[in-house]
Amino acid sequence: MMKNKLKTILLGIKSSEIGSLAVEYALLLPVFMTLIFGSVEMGRVFMVYSALEGAVTESTRIAITGNVPAGFATSDAYIKDYVQTALTSIAKDSVVSINMSIYDSFANIGQPEPFTDTNGNTTYDIGECYTDINNNAAWDADMGAAGTGAGENIMVMNVSVDLPYISGNILKNITGKNSIVLTSSTAVRNEPFGGVAWTPSANVICV
Repeated sequence: MMKNKLKTILLGIKSSEIGSLAVEYALLLPVFMTLIFGSVEMGRVFMVYSALEGAVTESTRIAITGNVPAGFATSDAYIKDYVQTALTSIAKDSVVSINMSIYDSFANIGQPEPFTDTNGNTTYDIGECYTDINNNAAWDADMGAAGTGAGENIMVMNVSVDLPYISGNILKNITGKNSIVLTSSTAVRNEPFGGVAWTPSANVICV
C-alpha cells in the first residue's frame, strides 16, 4: 500500500516537471525565434547597406568624370540604371529611390530660392517675388535643379532603399513597420570635363 502511494507521488512530481518544461518552452520560444530572425535581418541589412554605399560611391565617380558608356544618352540615365541594377539584384522586392540635384556652390545646398518677404513673416507666401533659381516656374524650399550637371557643378545624390522584412510578421509586430529604410547621400564637385554646365537662373517671378 505504502509502495503504491509513493509511486503515485513520484509520478505526479514527474508530470509536474514535464508540464513546467512545456510552459517554459512556450514562453521562451517567441523570444528565441525573434533573436534568430533578428540576427538574420541585421546581417541582411548590413549587406544591403554595404551595396548601397558602393553604388553611391561608383555613381558619384560617374558623375564627377562625366563618362557615359554607349547606349545611354545622359549620365543621369546611366547612374539611375546602375544604381537600380546594383541594389535590386541584392535586395529583392525593395523600392529604390534616386534623387540627384545640382547647385552652383556647396553653400547653396538645401537653401531656399531667394524671395522678397513682403509681410515680414520670414516665410514665402504666394504672390511674393522670388528668383526662380532652378527655372521650374515655382518657388522651392530647395533651390537645387534636377540632374547631375556638367563640369564644375556641385552634384548631390540621395539614394534610399525601402527594404521589406524577410521574417514576415515577426519583426513587423515588434517595429510596427513592414520594412526598414536605408539611405545614403553624398555631395561632390564635378571635374572640368566640359559640356554645358548648369547655371542658376536669374529670372524673377511675381505671381
